[in-house]
Amino acid sequence: MVRHSVVSARRGFTLIELLVVIAIIALLAALLLPAVQMAREAGRRSQCINNLKQIMLAMHNYESSFRCFPPGYVMHPIDPVEEITLTQPPQINTVINGVRGFTTFPKWVLPNDWGWPSLILSQMDQGTITLDFSQDKFNYSNFAFSPNEAYVQSNIASYNCPSTPSLPSSRPLNWGYATYRGSMGAYDTDNSGPPNSPTNPNGMLYRNSAVKMTDITDGSSNTIMVGDSLYGFWADGYSCCVRVWDDVNHPDVWDTYWATQVQAVNGPILTLRFFSFGSGHGDLCNFSLADGSVKSVSKRISLNVFKAIATRNGALKSISSTIENVTESW
Repeated sequence: MVRHSVVSARRGFTLIELLVVIAIIALLAALLLPAVQMAREAGRRSQCINNLKQIMLAMHNYESSFRCFPPGYVMHPIDPVEEITLTQPPQINTVINGVRGFTTFPKWVLPNDWGWPSLILSQMDQGTITLDFSQDKFNYSNFAFSPNEAYVQSNIASYNCPSTPSLPSSRPLNWGYATYRGSMGAYDTDNSGPPNSPTNPNGMLYRNSAVKMTDITDGSSNTIMVGDSLYGFWADGYSCCVRVWDDVNHPDVWDTYWATQVQAVNGPILTLRFFSFGSGHGDLCNFSLADGSVKSVSKRISLNVFKAIATRNGALKSISSTIENVTESW
């Protein structure tokens, strides 16, 4: 008897089937990637909120010790500044005249003024950083060595939002970054605003300020103190604060910066840059309030409301009787 063996032919994937499988995998990846990115951003935003809560706890501990919140920045009697050429100029995603793009600058000015992040280091559990405020920050031209020079290079994680796009590893004199700034208030400096606009700082942190809890007549839950920003350094007095106002020449309020030129003590003209509130959180920006809470604020918030919560004392009532009243619903 002859046995006939049946050989089953093995059949592989055709090219079309393989392409279909690849297309399905690519489609699934495209659907999942935004969800993964959103989950990661939610984690970063949560860490940012924790940073701001820690900063506000330190602020209140400082207020308990000294009966006022720290100054926004302390002016040095003689203010030498040095302009440093950046070997890795940062590219910051900014809005200039309503157009979003990347801003880069080759230099940064380092002043001798101290900002509020330097003044609350002991309350931030940074006891190993022992600054000597009677000394300069670093070895300026014709100045002796400063004991602060090594300390200002410290990276303090709580002063940096994890959602901030990667900042250059090469820093001016290796100073530590800080991406949070305090609110100087909402006031006009060039008489371009409505009549009777306030012209003096009316926020929580500004030059040589000493704001007490009793000074917050708008309510501590309606007054911002510190918020997200884009670029700066914790030992830099010029990186301390933000003035919330839409000047004629600077109409943008979020994710922007302003430049101004000054003449240094030793003669050269220097360009100072001041960044606004802004963030890498998309349409949101995190703020700590004077009562210690933290709130995520939409960048599409009414400008009048934003100005109102930037002040502590109803300073905008002279412009409109309704501006301060809208803070309850923001």
